[in-house]
Amino acid sequence: MTEQTNTPELRFSNFLDIWHIHKLSDVATITGGGTPSTKVSEYWNGAIDWYTPNEIGERIYAKGSKKKITNLGYKKSSTKLLPVNTILFTSRAGIGNTAILAKEGCTNQGFQSIIPNSEKIDSYFIYTISNHIKKYALKHAAGSTFLEISGKELGKMKLFLPTLKEQQKIGVFFSKLDRQIELEEQKLAKLEEQKKGYIQQIFSQELRFKDEDGNDYTEWKTKKLDELGEFNSGVGFPEKYQGGNTGFPFFKVSDMNLLGNEKFMNTANNYVSIEQIKQKKWKVIQNVPAIIFAKVGAAIMLNRKRMVLNPFLIDNNTMSYSFSNHWDTNFGYVVFQTLNLPKYAQVGALPSYNSKDIGIVQIRLPIKEEQEKIGDFFSKLDENINKQSQKIDGLKLRKQGFLQKMFV
Repeated sequence: MTEQTNTPELRFSNFLDIWHIHKLSDVATITGGGTPSTKVSEYWNGAIDWYTPNEIGERIYAKGSKKKITNLGYKKSSTKLLPVNTILFTSRAGIGNTAILAKEGCTNQGFQSIIPNSEKIDSYFIYTISNHIKKYALKHAAGSTFLEISGKELGKMKLFLPTLKEQQKIGVFFSKLDRQIELEEQKLAKLEEQKKGYIQQIFSQELRFKDEDGNDYTEWKTKKLDELGEFNSGVGFPEKYQGGNTGFPFFKVSDMNLLGNEKFMNTANNYVSIEQIKQKKWKVIQNVPAIIFAKVGAAIMLNRKRMVLNPFLIDNNTMSYSFSNHWDTNFGYVVFQTLNLPKYAQVGALPSYNSKDIGIVQIRLPIKEEQEKIGDFFSKLDENINKQSQKIDGLKLRKQGFLQKMFV
């Protein structure tokens, strides 16, 4: 917003009017939903879409619900038939997920849906500022059992709005940008599905690489992980030693979440010096490349693994596996991606496993030459997936920049 007037920093040409404040309830009708009795079968499996909150948020448009109700079910419940272009807005247990209704439908009581007055506000304009509406809803939600925003409270939200024509122009612009992002996300999903398919085909040996003479390689051998590499568990990492930014990386499970650590552990929140290592008698894991993964707690269930290429340390919630010379490293990384490590966790107050639990896991191992071909194949696939992911991130960053400059 400019300092002198209620106008955005970036506008389409020919639009000069000041943006004015309106309450959401002045430009739209806010409507809740309802649920027909689940005990009456005649109310269900009809032709009327009936949405629940867990169906909303993944797609821009809601084009069909998982469950449907009959005309009788509609009449016997408090749900409302919502028109096309209604903004479905989840109002509890995941407040603020949105979608634009592509055809008439209903919702359960977990919504406060926004029906725009088409003479005052553009539906895609509302959808574009839905994150702003979400922040308001989270701030004003109330409830003792669970937080919920009421339709009355949501209607009090104040919005800066341009003329309807400018809203429509903005809506079209962002709809094209959103569609581009959606298409690129579909490409990414297709690449990831292709990778899963190749993993299944190659590791079932349905699909095999050939040697230079066009012949099959020898049969894969069954081996235990502890025959092919070395496990290491981490050590306690006192808080007073944390926060360093030079030296050896001291990885914690949470470091897997850092940007850039999606496959390789390129950065850490904590580094330690040689002096600290000597003082505490910590062990630096020198045998790299290695795979690291969680070994205790809920993080185990995420089944995440990352590759480390340089010497490192890990805390006592983490375990590493260093590859011996039996492995091609890229092949080893793919093998670990196929392993469901939570399956081997010991049941207790906190799920956990040790090197013995994982060491007995059996894998099928081809000769080194075939490993290298498989590893190289999947490395190229991962590179394409990463490039596609970066492309999407760039588009989302671009969109965020426009959102900051094109709205008051």
